[in-house]
Formats: sequence, structure tokens, C-alpha cells
Amino acid sequence: MEILSLQKLSLEEKRKIPQDFEILGEKALPEGFVDIFIKLKHPQTSNIYLLVEVKRGKASTKDFQQLQNYICEFGNECKGGILIAKDFPRRISIPDNIMAMKYSFENMDRESEYAFEELFNMLNLEVMQNGRS
Repeated sequence: MEILSLQKLSLEEKRKIPQDFEILGEKALPEGFVDIFIKLKHPQTSNIYLLVEVKRGKASTKDFQQLQNYICEFGNECKGGILIAKDFPRRISIPDNIMAMKYSFENMDRESEYAFEELFNMLNLEVMQNGRS
């Protein structure tokens, strides 16, 4: 599986990872709202975008299509997307330009309150492959 089309980035583009990027919150698009929008801080001739969509529950084929539609809106400047969800179907076809990541929280008590740093330390992200992880 090709991850986020990073192989297609030029050497100059790879040198810009991650210090030259900024992470923005929800961005309105004609197709809807992308949850996290990552772009170059100071683009010169063109920009580089990475789109992140987060689902609270189980992802579906529809969610991949939604993210794919967002990616298409940006054309060649969008290098890919990341779909983060609690779970994925057993057999799912993951597009080459999208990374699927399953999230979970280790030893989390739903009745307790946590600071951001505590939640961050409990967070597990697992990269999914076509089929399963």
C-alpha cells in the first residue's frame, strides 16, 4: 500500500516535513467540512495539502468516498488523506492516496476525567492495510 503518496513528493517537498506545515481545524469545502486541514505555512509556487477526516465510530466505504471527494477538490496540490476511525469493516478497499488509521485509548475509564496530555498518552493509532491491520 502506498502511504499518502509520499513517494510522489519531490526531494524539496520531503524536506518540508513537518516543520514547514501548519495544522488547521475544520475547513469548509463545497462537498462538506474536512476535520483537519494540513498545509504549507509559506507556499511559494504551489501548496501541499493533506486532509484528515475523523469518525467517532466505524468507518464505511462512504467515508472513504467522502475523503476522496475532498482530495479531488484540491487537485494535484493535495498529496492524500488520512481517515481515522474507531474501527473499519473486515474487508475494505483502501485507496492508495488514503491512509486508514484505527484509534483506541489504552486503560481509559469512561467515568473519569482526563487532562489532554493524559488522553494523548493513552491514544493508540494503528495503520490499517487493505483487508485489515
